[in-house]
Amino acid sequence: MTTFLKFDTPHRLVRTLILVVVMLGLLFGGGYWYWHYSSRFVSTDNAYVNAHVVQMAAQVSGQVERVYVSDSQTVAQGEQLFEIDPEPFRLVLDKTEAQWRQRKAELQNALRNEHRVRALVQEHFLSSHTGDDATTAVATAEAALSAATATLQQAKLDLAHTHITTPVAGTTANLSLRAGAVVQANAPLFAIIGTDQYWIDANFKETELRNIHRGDAADIHVDTYPDHVFHGTVESLSGGSGTAFSLLPPQNATGNWVKITQRVPVKIVVLDPNVDFPLRIGTSAEVTVKLASSMKRPHVANDVAMLRR
Repeated sequence: MTTFLKFDTPHRLVRTLILVVVMLGLLFGGGYWYWHYSSRFVSTDNAYVNAHVVQMAAQVSGQVERVYVSDSQTVAQGEQLFEIDPEPFRLVLDKTEAQWRQRKAELQNALRNEHRVRALVQEHFLSSHTGDDATTAVATAEAALSAATATLQQAKLDLAHTHITTPVAGTTANLSLRAGAVVQANAPLFAIIGTDQYWIDANFKETELRNIHRGDAADIHVDTYPDHVFHGTVESLSGGSGTAFSLLPPQNATGNWVKITQRVPVKIVVLDPNVDFPLRIGTSAEVTVKLASSMKRPHVANDVAMLRR
């Protein structure tokens, strides 16, 4: 038994040494890999999809006569969304046109009268004061016609505004409008989410910003499509942290202050949106920015200076 232990101990020692060497190799190899990766990439899962959102509202008040679209429907730029009953606005336009024609006739009459009066003034059949009154009447008629013309244009514009179209291509959202509803001018009714551009609002730690620059490439994984990779580019870095623009920014000049690493929004434009993988604003994403060499970027100094302001 003693002889067996004498021969077995060296083997156990060798196995232990090999295990230690392997563990050290894995430790140093993993550390080197992490250092190498972190020097080339920076990632965050505190990121969300965003796009331009246009709040739709009628520019005139009235009763909705017809709705042409439904909620979550794709619409083209200039496509008609809904229509307000145009009949009241047509009646106003007809009345305004009649008033305009009357003001025009009054001006023509005032001009003819001024011409006759001035001729009689020159012949000394009428006083110069009477001539001045005729000229004043012309000016008054001109002002009345100008006001009527502006009212007429407004009436035409109001009638045109009973037909509401979309200013951008996109997707309708929060649309519950129905025929028969009475809408007020400039009151938001629903939204159009624009599909011309999507971007990711990625909130990186302030300690990670020094190596991120405008123009850096990025890979984007949206949680909705975990197996699909979108590609993007850094467009801008915010001039302040997310909390700096909140309604109640933190007051750090207090006795119970605790230092917390802040996050700064970085806008990353999606370069390859895909209709087969439609993006939805507010959904979560994970972004990996491929860091470029600072020696090759002439605008790096400007970006860093901007962040330090």
